[in-house]
Amino acid sequence: MTIYFDISTLNPDKVTGVGVYMLQLWERLRKRTDLVVIPVLKLSRIKKRAKLEQFLNSKIQLIWPWTGMGSKNALYHGPDFKVLMNAFLPRVVTVHDMVVFEKSYNNPAFYTKGIKELTQVLNKKLNAVVVNSEFTKSEVLKHFPELKQKTHVTYLGCDRTYPPQVPFEDDRLGKYILFLGTLEKRKNPVAVLDAFKILCDQGTDLKLVLAGTWGYGENEIKQALVRFPYPDRVFHLNYVPNNQVAGLFKNAQAFVFPSLYEGFGIPVLEAMSLGCPVITSDKGVLREITGDAALHASPTEPNEIAQSLIRLLGSEELKQSLITKGRIQAAKFTWDKCAEETVNIYKSILKATI
Repeated sequence: MTIYFDISTLNPDKVTGVGVYMLQLWERLRKRTDLVVIPVLKLSRIKKRAKLEQFLNSKIQLIWPWTGMGSKNALYHGPDFKVLMNAFLPRVVTVHDMVVFEKSYNNPAFYTKGIKELTQVLNKKLNAVVVNSEFTKSEVLKHFPELKQKTHVTYLGCDRTYPPQVPFEDDRLGKYILFLGTLEKRKNPVAVLDAFKILCDQGTDLKLVLAGTWGYGENEIKQALVRFPYPDRVFHLNYVPNNQVAGLFKNAQAFVFPSLYEGFGIPVLEAMSLGCPVITSDKGVLREITGDAALHASPTEPNEIAQSLIRLLGSEELKQSLITKGRIQAAKFTWDKCAEETVNIYKSILKATI
């Protein structure tokens, strides 16, 4: 069985979100003896070919109009929303979320362009749509109900065994509360700042670390940072390299992630797997994947987030309970399982097309 695995959007210099999924899936698929996995790259990224080949330790084929013609027992997988190959092969696409349909979380140009592009993909002749949660499946079917029989849930993993981790060290931080993610409107860092202000007003000696690059709505977030009355208590770390994320979680007193919209939420499960107690949103996929192993608060109520933090930080018993439950919950989500379920989808498609 041959899989043309599209790595066109993988950025070796900045592996976040979808890139983590692509890299973890690639590493597992390539080791299987029942697959031949061929990484493919669109022509417009040819200048990145050598760097990606070094990063993946594999030769990469370019995608031409005739790629896959005459192939037997083979399919194409676009793991990042897109289908770039022609219809010579059965085609699978992974859809990680439907946030492009949420106008308030996108700039107008991206909103219009994103809906158009994703609609074009999902209206193509697809053999399967892979999604990462029941929540994302419901979002896909809300807009494309005709895909019900072709949409499959494969939960993502959360372990940090790959790539090999190195310690995270920053002597400025001391004890801190962590937010990790793109600093954008939908991930709601302003609510984290508002909640942390309540703790500062009460005299906390903790600091707040905002780790992530800027995204849509950055001006509002930057203004909130300028207004924040305790500037020496907040640190912005920008992008943290993929191989240092585990250390950042392990050193945190709590991970706060009151996102307004997620397709899955890898950082939440990663925090839990590494023994960092979690406070997150009380709705959507974040409730789905965390169960009772996290504290939940309304993402639009900073006071609720603050009260959850106060409860957690004030009770060693609660903290240890969440750490224990978190490790158990996170262990249910593995990249090995994600890869196995993905291969089962491949097999069902190829069996049906032979």
